[in-house]
Amino acid sequence: MKTVKMEVTSEEKASRIELLLRLVYWIPLIIVAYVLHLIAAIVWFVNILSILVLGKRFAIEWVTKALQYYAKFGAYMMLATDERPPT
Repeated sequence: MKTVKMEVTSEEKASRIELLLRLVYWIPLIIVAYVLHLIAAIVWFVNILSILVLGKRFAIEWVTKALQYYAKFGAYMMLATDERPPT
């Protein structure tokens, strides 16, 4: 099993305009996160069936990428970092 390492960087000074832009930018990010969550739930269920029947994992790289997106998205929404997650 691999360990997870995460480094969060942010600037000390915060801009009010940047905060207002984030509020607008959150809308497409929330939509992307919701779609990723639905797809990840389907892949998770297919993985369960695949492991039970075939003994193999299916699309684990995709689930890993989705989890990385959730971590970046959560840090951005909680104002912990200034780095925007991809849309």
